[in-house]
Amino acid sequence: MEKKVSRSDFIYGKRNISENLIRHLEFGSELSFQEVWVKANPNQELREILKRLPKHVKVNEVSLSKLDQLVPGCNHQGIIAQRILFHSGDKKSFEEHLKSCKGPILIPDRIQDPGNLGNILRTAECFGVETVLIPDRESSGITPVVEKTASGALAYLQVFRVGNLAQLLDKLKKRNFWVVSTADQGSEDWSKVPAWEDLVILMGNEGDGVKRILLDKSDFVLRIPLHGHISSLNVTVATGIVLDRLKNRPLP
Repeated sequence: MEKKVSRSDFIYGKRNISENLIRHLEFGSELSFQEVWVKANPNQELREILKRLPKHVKVNEVSLSKLDQLVPGCNHQGIIAQRILFHSGDKKSFEEHLKSCKGPILIPDRIQDPGNLGNILRTAECFGVETVLIPDRESSGITPVVEKTASGALAYLQVFRVGNLAQLLDKLKKRNFWVVSTADQGSEDWSKVPAWEDLVILMGNEGDGVKRILLDKSDFVLRIPLHGHISSLNVTVATGIVLDRLKNRPLP
């Protein structure tokens, strides 16, 4: 089954809440929250955020200890919003999205660290990726840490949880997408990869990389050239390098 990612009850942080608000005001999308908790006597930056809130959003000024209780152990920066849990889609909703979605599609394979996943989502949005598919097994969900680390990127991305990746890649290839993955044994020749908008990009976790069955399904297995003594990169850094190379290279 494929379903739209369920979001956590709270989002927090000035940048995260601001980006959700900007998307609502500038693009007319549904606002993802209806109630906000802000620290008493908010500073100028927080007051600017509050000024832009629609009138229907309820604002509660509370103590810092109350904010700490709502999201224990999190750097909330003095503001928290209660997320509306949007309708969870099913397989059909992803199929409908796939009919009109633009590539590339990014698939972070088995990224279990919420900080890494959040940074990958942030990086993906910065490079213009619109659709991200997250395996529903062995992967982090969209936790508050992921959302905070993504710094508002989730306001612009279409993120879906997906089931069997091998079957999904077959489906995407039938829709004329080309699958690109990276591995130590891959080619350093990136010149033959098709256009950016025709790609499905697989990024594997730092421990094991992309699964062998998915490498076998890939049309192109590439290697990031490294020139130092260390043979691996943080997955977020690797994602940024791969997206930059694929987006900005000259086409064959």
